[in-house]
Amino acid sequence: MNRGNPNLTQLRGLSSSRPRTKIGQIIWAWSDIEAALASGWKLKEVWEAASRDGIEMSYAQFRVYVSKVRRRGLRQAETVQQPPPAAPTVESSPAVPPSHDPFRNLREQEEKKNRSSFEYDPFSTNKDLI
Repeated sequence: MNRGNPNLTQLRGLSSSRPRTKIGQIIWAWSDIEAALASGWKLKEVWEAASRDGIEMSYAQFRVYVSKVRRRGLRQAETVQQPPPAAPTVESSPAVPPSHDPFRNLREQEEKKNRSSFEYDPFSTNKDLI
């Protein structure tokens, strides 16, 4: 079996050469794009400079790709920054609902109903009314 070049020169050479796809070119140049935006350059000015450097695409397409790369970076940063959940202990506080609870609104309404002085439930199975 031929294992190829053990030094990975071909693979390492890919990161230094310009990708063929347009989104790949944006990702390839992202550190420079991000640095220019962080130092106060407008996105259109960054696009014009990228065009002069050979990254050819319309401004609208450039905006879309920059937005995608930013969102991807934010998602990756969020997943890296979130610590792993702690293992629940017996002495822990009452259960805290997850941050995204699709039934939170229903639970809150039920709690409000339970705090009110009178509640009529037409579907109640309790027939002992007196």
